[in-house]
Amino acid sequence: MYNAYLSSQIFNHLMNGKVINKTKLNNNSQFVENPLFIEIIENLDDYKTQYQMNGVDLVVTVDYVYIKERGLKNDNLKTDITMKTCLLLLLLGKYITENNFRMSKLTEPSGGITEADIDAIMEMSDTPEILEKAKMKNDLLPLIKSILVKRSILLEKPGAQSYILSDSGRAFYDEIIKSYQS
Repeated sequence: MYNAYLSSQIFNHLMNGKVINKTKLNNNSQFVENPLFIEIIENLDDYKTQYQMNGVDLVVTVDYVYIKERGLKNDNLKTDITMKTCLLLLLLGKYITENNFRMSKLTEPSGGITEADIDAIMEMSDTPEILEKAKMKNDLLPLIKSILVKRSILLEKPGAQSYILSDSGRAFYDEIIKSYQS
C-alpha cells in the first residue's frame, strides 16, 4: 500500500524536474537510503500507472527515477537541460583531470567540489568561451546550483558548501565519459 505523504513528496520532486536517487546524504554527509526511492520501488505498478495517467513516463533504473515526456526514447533526451547538464559535468570532469584529483573528489562524501573549485573552473582558459557558445551565463556557481543541484544530479553536503555527484549524477557522468571514449 502506498504512503500518501511520500507520494505527495514524490510528485512534487518529479514534476519539478528533479531526479529521485536511490541514496541521499544525511546530516553527517553519509549516503543513506532514500525513502522516496524505496516508496516507488515497493509500489512500482501504482506509480507507473499514476504517471502514465498524467501523460508522462516514469523511468526507473536501479539507482534513480525520473519522468520524461511520453514517447521520448531514453537515449534521445537531447533537451536544453540535458545538454547544459552534460556541459557542466564535462567542465567538472575536465577540472578533476587537469588538476590530477581523484574521481572520489566528485563521488565520495569525503570529497566534494567546493566554491573555490568552481571559481578555479571559471579561471580555466576555455571555460568562458565554452559557456558563451552554449549561451550560458558566465557565472558558474548559479548555473551549477540551478541545473545540477536543483535537479539532484549534484548533492550539496550539509554544512560544507561542497557538492558531490548523486546516483543519477554518477550514471550521467559515466555515460558522458563512455560516449566520448568511443
